Amino acid sequence: MQMKNFVLASLAFVAFGVVLPAAAQHHDHSAHGADHAAHVQTTPADGAMGAAPARFTATFPHAARLTSLTVTRRGGEAITVHLPANAAASTNVSAALPALSGGNYVCAWEAVGADGHAMNGIVRYMVH
Repeated sequence: MQMKNFVLASLAFVAFGVVLPAAAQHHDHSAHGADHAAHVQTTPADGAMGAAPARFTATFPHAARLTSLTVTRRGGEAITVHLPANAAASTNVSAALPALSGGNYVCAWEAVGADGHAMNGIVRYMVH
């Protein structure tokens, strides 16, 4: 019985030694990005309904630049939106959207802060 407890305790020690550092490393990076992404305001706003937006706009709490923007109509293919390659980091970023017909859309964005942290978000909206 003592040998079984020793083996279980050893396995737990090894698991914590391997898992905790990896989890802490992941937590540090994702929590930073998730915290900032929660404070991002977008146009269109998540859950918005109305006319087709001509632009996607994001307002960040700190300077950032969009690195990826895709628009997907329900049941359709993702459309990659062209972003200027040399855009400067700013608290307000914007990109022209393609002409959108009526339907439900998901806009997925990724951004990098001026300090190098990455963040992303999803905006769901309906065009009437």
